[in-house]
Amino acid sequence: MLIHGATDVDMHPPVFGGAQRCFGLYRGLARRHAVRVLCMVPNRSRGAPEERIDGVDILRRKAWHTAVAWRLEQARLSPLFLAERGHRAAPPAALQEWDEAPDVVMTDLHLAVLRERAGARLRVHHAHNVEVDHFRTAGPPILARGWWAGRLRSIEARAVATADLVVAASDEDGERLRSLYGLPPSRVIVAPNGYDETGIRPPTAAARARARGALGIAEGETVCAFVGSDVPHNRAGLALLTEAVMPALAGGGFRLLVVGRVARALAGRREPWLIVRGETPMLSGLLDAADVGLNPVVAGGGSNIKLPTYLAAGLAVVTTAHGLRGFDPLRPFVTVAEPGAMADVLRERPVGWAHGAGGAPPAPVAAYAWGRIGERLGDAFAARLAGVATDDPVEVTPERGHDARRTLG
Repeated sequence: MLIHGATDVDMHPPVFGGAQRCFGLYRGLARRHAVRVLCMVPNRSRGAPEERIDGVDILRRKAWHTAVAWRLEQARLSPLFLAERGHRAAPPAALQEWDEAPDVVMTDLHLAVLRERAGARLRVHHAHNVEVDHFRTAGPPILARGWWAGRLRSIEARAVATADLVVAASDEDGERLRSLYGLPPSRVIVAPNGYDETGIRPPTAAARARARGALGIAEGETVCAFVGSDVPHNRAGLALLTEAVMPALAGGGFRLLVVGRVARALAGRREPWLIVRGETPMLSGLLDAADVGLNPVVAGGGSNIKLPTYLAAGLAVVTTAHGLRGFDPLRPFVTVAEPGAMADVLRERPVGWAHGAGGAPPAPVAAYAWGRIGERLGDAFAARLAGVATDDPVEVTPERGHDARRTLG
């Protein structure tokens, strides 16, 4: 198959959630199919106009109206998704630069016009979240947010109505999209969030020692990692960790390692237990130093890529019930604890599946590798093109039988 994609994020390097999902899925699709992706990028982007990475042909293009939409959002006048109107009025011509007509076109919400005008046999809407719900809970503080939420719902309704297939990030999102927009089950499939199996793995003893030494971590200290982009639910989770969980563990030999754009919320903080690193494409080198991955979120849509990433790195994982959404097959490998119980769980020094010995991840964890998820998504596309419709989602089928960790209230 020839698959054309379009997204309004620069998906490489994949340093935050949206980019990780896009590049992970397209990289997996490219294992068996020809894949070309248009990335509408900010004017400040320094990425090459065209490049090929892991089998994916990437085209980066800029549009003046995306910069205008960004500035209006910064001024709190209108949301970034206003750029969708610009794309619709002047659709990017990049995908038409290729002579060969695609079998599949998959577009993110703001570039749905490209899918609508494509001659592909299968037209797919890619949903990172239920966008109207995400906007209502995590959208920017702009004027007339309620009106803009209604506008976004209209955009999302049109996007799913004009697609042959909708790809959601979790069963919960899939069900929400079906109920909101009256979609039959056969029109919605689920490709869950995953982890980068090409870069994330348990560290060797030497790699762990180097990583801990570089961060100044003393022998016997337990390092708890929190990775996140700068969105409200991650900021709230970080506030919980820095204001309640870590102070309760003061003097107990615990350190908190914060990685990603969410670290912006910690400007000026100097607690001795705090280690702050910003956004980085070298996440594995930092997770090598950690013992536990934390997911304290209690809001937000989609699912949290950090959770399978922690597990792929061999870490113990402590998460809220909300943070586990979309990953129920991974429940046996995590401790579910609501916010008030997290400090107590950490005092018990939970250990991950790797136990410091490395090795291949258990089958239920390995099933969330982006490459495998992308391959299964390609299989689903091929089945649709062959006229085989199914109500079953694209989902992992992990092995069972592992001892579940306890759930705490």
